[in-house]
Amino acid sequence: MLSWSCTSTGATIDLALVAGGRDGVGLPFGDELLRFASAAGGTDDDELAAARTVLVMATDEAFMVDAAAVAANFEMMTRLADSTGASMPAARLDQSAAAIEIMHVATLPSRR
Repeated sequence: MLSWSCTSTGATIDLALVAGGRDGVGLPFGDELLRFASAAGGTDDDELAAARTVLVMATDEAFMVDAAAVAANFEMMTRLADSTGASMPAARLDQSAAAIEIMHVATLPSRR
């Protein structure tokens, strides 16, 4: 979805910076979004509240709600794929190999 969004808007993003959690990922409000996304995927409720506040201060509440909806959608898609036993076709993995390498996705633990 991120690659589609960047293609349609002409934005560029450095996935290595995103994966490393570094500042300046190449998107408007990228630092705030990265903090929010990291907090949304974590377990620290205080950090999530702080990240949400920082994102709203940099943008507005509607922007933060959209960001939360995107995060929730990714969580839903992952759970749906896991619950059905779906796996990514080999051809798609080959197409995504560079992004998988940069983001270190292959090293993430799986529930399967």
